[in-house]
Amino acid sequence: MGFDLHVHSIYSDGALTPGQLVIEAIAQGLTGIALTDHDTVDGLPEAVAAGQQQNLPVIPGIELTTDFGKIEAHILGYNLNYREPTLVRKLEAILAARVGRVQEIVKRLNRRGIPLQWSEVQTLANSRFIGRTQVFTAMERRGLIDPLRRKQSFEYYLGSEGIAYVPHREIETREAIELINACGGVPVLAHPGRGGVDVVIRQLVDFGLKGLEVYYPTHTPEMVKKYLQFATEFGLIITGGSDYHGRPGQPLGEAQVYSLPFN
Repeated sequence: MGFDLHVHSIYSDGALTPGQLVIEAIAQGLTGIALTDHDTVDGLPEAVAAGQQQNLPVIPGIELTTDFGKIEAHILGYNLNYREPTLVRKLEAILAARVGRVQEIVKRLNRRGIPLQWSEVQTLANSRFIGRTQVFTAMERRGLIDPLRRKQSFEYYLGSEGIAYVPHREIETREAIELINACGGVPVLAHPGRGGVDVVIRQLVDFGLKGLEVYYPTHTPEMVKKYLQFATEFGLIITGGSDYHGRPGQPLGEAQVYSLPFN
């Protein structure tokens, strides 16, 4: 088996603790994982320690959420010094800004007649991170979401064109890439096939992007071929991961690479 380089824990919007992720990775026969929680490194000490205890390599990582114009670009960072003071300070500011963003999302839902309270969303956060996942879960608990139309409902309310969407202003795409590089990490564009980012890849390379997440559960064979060509053209490393959140129907290791593309 190989490495799943895109995994989330309860420290952002996943369902499992870092320790549980390590146990699940071993059960799935994986060689190693990367913990890449959204906008936080709070789970990394626990993940690394659990990996050492279970003899499973755990690569420290992060997924920074940015908006590049109208394009939402997620930047993965691998092997970064997650105790670097500059990074820690920036992430503190990002997490604080996220709270304000989600509060504004709730207000926009309220203006559309959706009876959701901020406290209902806040209680679903397992850590300092809070995002649209918690908003959507709170809406589901209120019975506001048709269980047969979950994906469509998410897009209608909270997607980038949704009625309550609030753009990310926590960190600029260029700043995210430069921050990961400054912390000794490897910045990689996450799931490029999901966000229409093809037109900006060259710019992101100019900013210091080092890799592409070529292997991803929703990437078609045609997409994989295209992003392999992009990687060759721009001299980018190739990564892959499942974007695992611990939810039913989404197995850990669904997408992976069979050797680490970085040291």
